Amino acid sequence: MLIGNANRLMVGVARSIHVVSSVWVFILALVILADVIGRVLFNQPLEGTKEILQNSVIAVTFLQIPLAIYTGSMLKTTMFSQRLSPLYLRLLRTVVLGLGAAFFFSIAYATWEPALEAVRIGEYEGEGSLRIYTWPVRFLMVATSVFAAWAYLTALVANWFGTLTPDDGLRDL
Repeated sequence: MLIGNANRLMVGVARSIHVVSSVWVFILALVILADVIGRVLFNQPLEGTKEILQNSVIAVTFLQIPLAIYTGSMLKTTMFSQRLSPLYLRLLRTVVLGLGAAFFFSIAYATWEPALEAVRIGEYEGEGSLRIYTWPVRFLMVATSVFAAWAYLTALVANWFGTLTPDDGLRDL
């Protein structure tokens, strides 16, 4: 099935960017460690640690969202949905998946212009020796939000074509 193969590809991409975010978190831990050691032992903090962390937390969070959607790891409760008939559960999933897609498309739409503006004006964080440009994180937010919306839409299609299986992790939405 075409939707199934495309979905497998997208899940593979989501896993890959999740690995990137995990490596990024490890590097951030090393940056924090270097900053702490520098402060304690040499009274010389690592320049730009605050700016690096400030932008990285946003990036890491958005990089992890698509895989969380595909694996059904987004926050949910099953107390209500377990009592529904299959038809009402399908309708509930439709509403939830549709709202998820709309939410992330809204983030992408709202972030697009500020990302373009950040490139145009050369927006950056930090002063002194280290300046971090904000546009890469802004465009990353746009791209991962579109990806997350796509994940919700493919789950919505799978929900109505009956291909949303218990193994998809989305059965208890």
